Amino acid sequence: MPSEFVIEPAVRRSVGAARDVARSARLVRRGQVALNAALLLAGAWFAWSGYRRALFLLALVPLVFVPFSYARVRLHRVLAAYLSSSAGWLLAAVGLGFDALMAAQLVTARQTPDTSILQFPGVVWMGAVWFSAHALLFLGYGLTGLVRRSAGIVQRTYRAARSHAPSTVSAADGAVIGRRELLQRTGLLGAAIPFGVSLSSVPLSYDFRVEERHIELPSWPPALDGLRVVHLSDIHVGGLMNRERLLRVAELTNACRPDLVLHTGDFLTHRSGDFDAPLYEALARMRAPHGQWACFGNHDFDDPQRLERRLRDCGVVALRDRVATVSVHGAPLEIGGIDFVFGRLQRGPVYERLLAGWGPRAGNPRILLNHEPSAFFELPADCADLVLSGHTHGGHIGVQLTPAHAITLVGLAGLPDQGVFRRGDMRMYVTRCVGFYGYPMRIGIPPEIALLVLRSPRRGTAT
Repeated sequence: MPSEFVIEPAVRRSVGAARDVARSARLVRRGQVALNAALLLAGAWFAWSGYRRALFLLALVPLVFVPFSYARVRLHRVLAAYLSSSAGWLLAAVGLGFDALMAAQLVTARQTPDTSILQFPGVVWMGAVWFSAHALLFLGYGLTGLVRRSAGIVQRTYRAARSHAPSTVSAADGAVIGRRELLQRTGLLGAAIPFGVSLSSVPLSYDFRVEERHIELPSWPPALDGLRVVHLSDIHVGGLMNRERLLRVAELTNACRPDLVLHTGDFLTHRSGDFDAPLYEALARMRAPHGQWACFGNHDFDDPQRLERRLRDCGVVALRDRVATVSVHGAPLEIGGIDFVFGRLQRGPVYERLLAGWGPRAGNPRILLNHEPSAFFELPADCADLVLSGHTHGGHIGVQLTPAHAITLVGLAGLPDQGVFRRGDMRMYVTRCVGFYGYPMRIGIPPEIALLVLRSPRRGTAT
């Protein structure tokens, strides 16, 4: 037989390996189709059952889980190319098992009792880490693709400019294959980074820490200089925000020796049953001589009357679109609270009518509790000395450079993420919050128990 028709054993093995990679990748791809179909069916069943979060689950499939599936299949192809045939099939099977676990934890997240195997230590974070790693991987693929396309445009432009030069074949051409292999191996190592980041975020997500900030307010009276306020937000009781962690928050809060404890909403997480009992036990243990006050966030309206009653029973006054005056060290202090406004276009007019109904300020200092920080710029001018907000979880995903500075996705989008913001003589403090919701873990942004020391103006100083 002519030599050109002889298939070398090494080539035959290479062809067989490529075929095995394609087959196992096909299995993973079919698994992703089944995953997304199952989530759609679950969302449809929830909608038929009247579950209020059904549309949210249905929207997650095209917006979140289709990109997740893309990253899953692409990563499997990369890894399987470096494995034996049997190891590649094992990788596919293990990955599909993690997919099923992730889907089960998602679908049952608001109903599963804490005694379920899905909530066992060592299991409870598996789905979150699995999803987070592939979500970050998808983001990395997107950024890498953008860089490659940009580099390709530059390279083609450069080649076109030199097209008059004679074409030569050099020994460097032999390095193309080696360079490609190097890039593949670099990509393999790069794929491990999202898993490392996600795993390291497990302890960070509930690493409660007190951050003390001194905030100078232009019109703050000397009689209230040094007022100590603990600002808590987005506790999101339930699931991993359990009794042990809530009692730890209460312990750290009391260690701050606050004059006031102010909450800016999102106590709950759209769960059913008596899941929130540990919340009220922890709140009842918090001590502040001038009380605890709260507004409601967007997660607090499943049964707001019940929540208001339960909060009152443990010593927290819910300020639902109203203002109260307390005497602190003999000086009057107004504390106002605004319910979360659903509908961004309605906020400005709602705030105007609401605060006009409170009447003109009588010169008393005022702290305003409003869950949504982006609404700060729609509030009536000079309606408060200090506005406290949460909602963004400090940006949730980013890099915390210092206790007061971070780079976050929320901040890069131009929204208030954390820290102090100014508008005329008003100041707003956005806490990094205690808990979180949505993306299954914090990435780079730790939780916060904010201890705010409020200062009257001093010559030559700034907030």
